Amino acid sequence: MNIDRKFRILAVNPCKADSVYTENEGVFFCAHDAALIPAIKAYREECVKLRCNPEHIESINLLIERVSEYQDNIKSKTPDTDTDCEIDRCLGGIGVE
Repeated sequence: MNIDRKFRILAVNPCKADSVYTENEGVFFCAHDAALIPAIKAYREECVKLRCNPEHIESINLLIERVSEYQDNIKSKTPDTDTDCEIDRCLGGIGVE
């Protein structure tokens, strides 16, 4: 199943040889997305509730810091789905393989 219809994804965990993900298993958010930091904070809180290990929580904290620095120094914008192609893909699944 295609989970993320907006982006084509190829993500590789360099520490786990068998961890390769595409839009069929994952989602992608741009670092400039102004809604991302609140979303990551909500994810962190859920990870705390689930009793994820401390290293995972710390990695999320560091991610929040990096995204915040990126948004402060490089780019931050309101997220959107506004082109005809994006709307067709995201809402209707048109053109999704």
